[in-house]
Amino acid sequence: MNMPERKVREARKPLTDIAIKNAKPRDKLWRLLDGDPTYRGLRLEIFPDGAKRWAFRFLFNGADCTEGLGVYPVVTLAQAREAVMRSKKLIQQGIRPTEHKKAVKHAQRVAILNNFRAVAEQWFEWRKKKKNLDERNAMKIWASLEKHAFPTLGYRPVSEIRPIECLNIIEAMQKQNIGDQAKRILQRMKGIFDYAVTHQLIEHSPASSLKADDIIRAKPKHHPAMPLEAMGQFFDDLDNSNASIVSKLALRLQILTGVRTTELRGAMWSEIDFERNLWTIPSERHEVQKTGGGMKMRVAHIVPLSRQAMHIIEQLKPHTGKRIFLFPSPTQPRKCLSDVALSKLMKELGYDGTVEGKPHAVPHGFRTTMKMTALVSKKFMPRAVEFQLAHKNPNAVEAAYERPEDYLDERILMVQWYADEVEKVAPNLMKGYLNEYAY
Repeated sequence: MNMPERKVREARKPLTDIAIKNAKPRDKLWRLLDGDPTYRGLRLEIFPDGAKRWAFRFLFNGADCTEGLGVYPVVTLAQAREAVMRSKKLIQQGIRPTEHKKAVKHAQRVAILNNFRAVAEQWFEWRKKKKNLDERNAMKIWASLEKHAFPTLGYRPVSEIRPIECLNIIEAMQKQNIGDQAKRILQRMKGIFDYAVTHQLIEHSPASSLKADDIIRAKPKHHPAMPLEAMGQFFDDLDNSNASIVSKLALRLQILTGVRTTELRGAMWSEIDFERNLWTIPSERHEVQKTGGGMKMRVAHIVPLSRQAMHIIEQLKPHTGKRIFLFPSPTQPRKCLSDVALSKLMKELGYDGTVEGKPHAVPHGFRTTMKMTALVSKKFMPRAVEFQLAHKNPNAVEAAYERPEDYLDERILMVQWYADEVEKVAPNLMKGYLNEYAY
């Protein structure tokens, strides 16, 4: 009777690098065992094709188990022994090393899938629905993350991001003198990490300890405003320019109403009440989409229109009255005027602070001109003035009870008084454009 061939096993001596290098392949798989008692169970398997692989043999709950530790020489002897010691500690804790390795690999795969950008996308979709964001504002939020956060954190597993990484982003923005944007980025990063905590992707937010007021030195943003007495010269410059009739009338209407540029350029004919001389701006304009939106605070706003403002709107009728928007784009009539058209025009007219004798002013600054002129006159309630500009009431209790039609009677008086004041210093406010081309 032929006896089965016994596997060849070398003497149990502590493994050395020389012995491993000199181990030659044989016709069948054979093993070099590490004779050092500390690393008992470690072996190097030598295959007939010359490949060498580490393995750790151990008992777990009475069962004979083997754990692969990698390929030699990628995994050195010292590294294989370290792996054996880690596995033995797991066994002492009642954890099977092979199952632990599977769990670690799974966690790594999950971490890769749950990188900062991927979690940000989930948070972004959730935020859009919760806040009912219009497309324009949603795009601005995502673009800010693309510019400032994703280059550094984008594909980092969200579970591995440390507070210092978040701080570095904010400090880099500080060096660019964009502290106001840094505050918004920090707020958005905190929102993303809080979302990750809520969905059990991480235990703690790495941005929770970062306080905006402690680390961000944001410069107050002031929109350069035009003094009331400079309006006459401004209208002369505007009327003598090659600007379109639509742009000339748009700036006039903004001056007389105090609305934001976004609210102005997205104005639709359906929003104007010609019988009551009122303009109702909805909380959101679905027709505007990417090129504009509704009210900043997502609350409908009623704007009373002075006699002069109604005259300007009537001047617009022959030019754009059959369009959706009062101020359509000259190249894409189904869309409204671009968000930079008016500010670019004022810069071209020399109102960018570089021309001697002309004040530095931007379209948004006309709101400040209206506000300060009305407040200094002391003819109107301060809250009525702020309400005309759609400024949020800092008193949360009072704000909860305010409605779009509040202070309307006083605001009607205010806009008419202000329009008269503008016309006093700028008689050319009411120039007619009925017989001129729109663009």
